Amino acid sequence: MADKPSNQSEPEFTPQETPAQVFGMGDVQAHKVKQQQQTKILWGIFSLLLVLVLSVVFILPSFIATPDPTTVAPVIIPVERATPQNAFSPFEEAQLLREREQAQEVLALILELQELLEGISVDSWAGEAYLEALAIAAEGDLAYREQNFLGSQEIYQRGLLALQALETMSLEVLTSSIENGYAAIESAMPAEAEAAFTTALLIETDSETALVGLERAQLLPEVIALLEQGNTRHENSELEAALEFYIQAAVVDPAHVGATNAISQTTIDIVDRDFLNAMSLGFNSIQNNNPEAALGSFNQALSLKPESSDALAAITQAETMITSRDLNIQLSAAQEHDAAERWQEALQAYNNALAIDANVVAAIDGRERAQTRSSLDIFLNNIVNAPLRLIEEEVYQQSITVYNEALSLAQQDTRLYDQLIALRGYLDKARVPIQVTLNSDGYTNVTIYRISELGRFDSQTLNLNPGTYTAVGVRSGYRDVRAEFIVPFSGEEPVVTVICNEPV
Repeated sequence: MADKPSNQSEPEFTPQETPAQVFGMGDVQAHKVKQQQQTKILWGIFSLLLVLVLSVVFILPSFIATPDPTTVAPVIIPVERATPQNAFSPFEEAQLLREREQAQEVLALILELQELLEGISVDSWAGEAYLEALAIAAEGDLAYREQNFLGSQEIYQRGLLALQALETMSLEVLTSSIENGYAAIESAMPAEAEAAFTTALLIETDSETALVGLERAQLLPEVIALLEQGNTRHENSELEAALEFYIQAAVVDPAHVGATNAISQTTIDIVDRDFLNAMSLGFNSIQNNNPEAALGSFNQALSLKPESSDALAAITQAETMITSRDLNIQLSAAQEHDAAERWQEALQAYNNALAIDANVVAAIDGRERAQTRSSLDIFLNNIVNAPLRLIEEEVYQQSITVYNEALSLAQQDTRLYDQLIALRGYLDKARVPIQVTLNSDGYTNVTIYRISELGRFDSQTLNLNPGTYTAVGVRSGYRDVRAEFIVPFSGEEPVVTVICNEPV
């Protein structure tokens, strides 16, 4: 048997002879499906080989005789050394390997980004741009299969940039979709709003802002219907009914700006309407000379608009009207009492007028005059009604002074005139003595207070001015006696008896 040639070596392989190691973007996408198919084939081959091995080991030896080594001639098979064509040097192979790895790194980024973009449904919001980016990546696949790894890397890089631009664009689309969605809500465009928020949720499925917006968009038709009913009522001046519809719309969507604004505006409209009605009612009351009713209406208007200068001015007008009316009533009453010489009543009326307006000159002057005349009237009444007081010298002199001062005020056929006439008559008689006869028993000691002690007598006469006098009788062993008597202005001569006749 000849020996195996010693110069036989393992065949060399070039990068062209290892196509399984060369793959592009399209190959990678189909790789998983192909790999599953190859796995099934390999399991089938393995099972077949296992059966053949068992047959060779256990069955074939029984059919084959053992050969005689001396009769077997060796067979020498010449082996030709394979000479590779277009062989690469080790350095070139290393360069190619590095370029391929770099291209694969970019491709891996593309695949990762592709998966991310498809996960946010890029084809629904940037389909054309996405296809263009994939087309660029497909061009890179062609270069890759031709082992132009450097060129494929550059093309992949352009595709990667295009996909990265789409990734950046997704954030812009998310923001603009949300903004457009909320703008559509306020523009009463429910379909457009729902579409915008749906797009936003494709990009960010858990966006709270988009989820809330989508829910609001779905409620928008109901809100629009309520607002339209409210607007119809508002146009018909049914403000309370309109407000009720607007409130219902706000309950359905509390964040709806249109509903909130409608509530605010309608509330203002109701206040304006009620304010104008109250003011109009107040001015009607002014024209009807009913300032109290007007004041009530104007205060109601002010409660609706506390800062209203019109309401404040109207209130001032009504209060002035009330003040002027009440003041005139008191002044008129005071003048009537004044003319009738009812000075106490006149004084009270003037005081009432000054309580309304302390600066009214007529009331100030009238009160002073009424006070003077009231005091004069009281004094004269006291003297005329009790002229016997003139016996007191102080009262007598004061009466003369008052009489002289009052003469300038007296007019004929007036109360004062009559009082002064009466006073003059009493003054003229107040110091004209009247004869008084006193009788006693000769045992009683008689004294007249403020006049003199007369002693004991049977009868005695005295001349006394008109007035009231007191005579006292005293006798030892008898009870004292006391006799009051009056010397009248009429000139009648009184007779007075003073006798102690009751033993003790």
